[in-house]
Amino acid sequence: MATTPMTGPQDDLSPLAWVVDEVRRSLEAAHKALRRYLKEAEASGGSDVSSVDPSMLRQVRTQIHQSVGALELVGLGVAAQPLRAAEAAVQRLSAKPSLITLKAVHTIEQGSFALLDYLARKLAGKPVSALAMFPQYRALQELAGAARAHPADLWGHEWGWRTLPLAGGQAGPAWGQPPVDEFEAEMLGLLRGHAGAASRLGELCVHQGARSQGNLASLWQLAAAFLEALADGAVALDVHAKRVVSRLLAQLRAGDSGQASERLAQDLLFFCGQAAPDAGRPAGPRLAAARQAYGLEHSQAVDYESSSLGLFDPALLAQARKRVTAAKEVWSAVAAGESVRLSGLLEPFTLVGDSLKRIYPNGGLLAQALQAAAAQTQASGSEPVAALAMEVATALLYLEASLEDAEFDHPEMPDRVRRLAERVDLVRQNLEPGALDLWMEDLYRRISDRQTMGNVVQELRASLSEVEKQIDQYFRNPAQREVLIPVPSQLSAMRGVLSLLDMDHASQAVLRMRDDVDELANTEVDPERALQSGPIDRLANNLGALSFLIDMVSVQPQTAKSLFRFDPASGQLTATVARAERPSAFSAFDGQETEQPALVEQAQSIALAAARPQADAQSLERDLAQLTQQARAADQEGLARLASRAQSNLANASDAEGVELAGRQLAHSLNEFVATQEGSLSDLPTPSRPVPPPGPPVAPGQTGLEDDAEMREIFL
Repeated sequence: MATTPMTGPQDDLSPLAWVVDEVRRSLEAAHKALRRYLKEAEASGGSDVSSVDPSMLRQVRTQIHQSVGALELVGLGVAAQPLRAAEAAVQRLSAKPSLITLKAVHTIEQGSFALLDYLARKLAGKPVSALAMFPQYRALQELAGAARAHPADLWGHEWGWRTLPLAGGQAGPAWGQPPVDEFEAEMLGLLRGHAGAASRLGELCVHQGARSQGNLASLWQLAAAFLEALADGAVALDVHAKRVVSRLLAQLRAGDSGQASERLAQDLLFFCGQAAPDAGRPAGPRLAAARQAYGLEHSQAVDYESSSLGLFDPALLAQARKRVTAAKEVWSAVAAGESVRLSGLLEPFTLVGDSLKRIYPNGGLLAQALQAAAAQTQASGSEPVAALAMEVATALLYLEASLEDAEFDHPEMPDRVRRLAERVDLVRQNLEPGALDLWMEDLYRRISDRQTMGNVVQELRASLSEVEKQIDQYFRNPAQREVLIPVPSQLSAMRGVLSLLDMDHASQAVLRMRDDVDELANTEVDPERALQSGPIDRLANNLGALSFLIDMVSVQPQTAKSLFRFDPASGQLTATVARAERPSAFSAFDGQETEQPALVEQAQSIALAAARPQADAQSLERDLAQLTQQARAADQEGLARLASRAQSNLANASDAEGVELAGRQLAHSLNEFVATQEGSLSDLPTPSRPVPPPGPPVAPGQTGLEDDAEMREIFL
């Protein structure tokens, strides 16, 4: 379990709605290319895998990378972590094509399915956390050969070093040296399940924090809060928590001269966020202080070890939707008395039954009931009785809504599917099915509201498109005032619809737009100065804001009401959405931008020292020991193993020649590691440049590029 920000009522999901289809298409193309490569590799008999076109794998990697970039542009960089892992996995598979197996392809597809499911639920406004994708992310990291797969990688809480207040009493006197031996003994006791070990470790961390300064002090205070949560049972001692405890020992061994590991501190904060208190288990003073300092008081818990995301291929769900739609159409026609459709009644219900069995719990029961109802109706040679027609229509309506929601892990779904099957069977046998359940009434109401909102949005878009077209004609030639004559009545109709939706600010903006159009239509103006007038500027701005509002209404109708404001003084409708700063295209490395380069620089300096003639072996051993511990604390196991092995080689050197040889090997190994780290960024494919949004209309006779310095330099 862990805490993470959920989709809230104020989240702006309209940018996600614009890119989600492109992400889906890109990932589907990547999956097809992977399957095609696997098929061609299998056709070659595995004897000459290199003969298969490698450009297919480059295409897969590019498609995945572009999807990562699209998600980053809309502020979902954390949710894109599984795709980054998939990209790294494809890179590894490209280097070793023999590793491309059906299981590897399935792992990459499952990661994409989980992400698409996450995005769909987020768009639907459901509370969903990126942490729910951790099982797929872990499998992808293993496929990529990554040393780290931690749930904190999918935790989107903002990080920064903060000074925590001393909680839980005084720390007592500080020791002169870190209590490494005592900490190691208590850590072993904790891992073996000894009672009180976590509390004693917490006390050691409090003392260590009291003797430290700056970021190191904050790290040990976070460690004390984490261990307090462990002692109180608020955090499970799983493999990730055990690794954090062992990394704390490495941080302690690095000494006071070692830097505080930012990655370790973030993982500690993650577990502090995980330890959500409840009525029966309040947070201890250290944990409460850490949660308050980082704004985690209202965090929610998420089970990151088991996931209900991505259980089904999106193509399978799309196929099920088409089958249900086809069954609805033919059933409605037969119920309306179109006997000519009776001969084709059973086939669509057979296909729906196949999808039910593959997707729904208890789906076999409902499939059998629907097919029996269709067969009975077909055998009768006439339309079904009203009760049977209604029950089958209700079942199909529920399937349509549940496929749209895609919550196949809903705890009530098995009972609902079974209840629908029972009602269809009872009516088919001329028995009374009983009153409608409350959830059925809610289903009818929700489907009706969704259809009504869809019709309203479609009508608003059509009206706005016509208004924009006529105003654009006027912008191109302000002398043609007659094109504005029908616009006020169209705006009045839009205002009526917006008023019914309780969108008062948008309604006031449309009223002001109508007044501005009236003024322009009834006033003769100089065409040369028309475009500099205030009403035209207001119209252009309000048209853009209104288009944005209508797009948001189609995604989040309730949120759209609160995210737009009309200013009577300026006469303009503006969005109040606070746009967070978007991460860069290389945000996969943002969490390590201060720590990993520091470790790389430390490795570089040791490599330079080792390459010098007559290098000081003892000094190198001390530096390598500290680098080993800091790399372990930062969860950089590859660097830690390299430094530890080099330290052993130096210690085992028996003479000056052996020391010199070990130093040369050390310099070579560290330089190779540094080159690998520095080259990881250059391997990334260049993300596609997003198309900029269209600018405001330009005046007649102008191109809109008059003030563009680059264009002036080209042509002048």
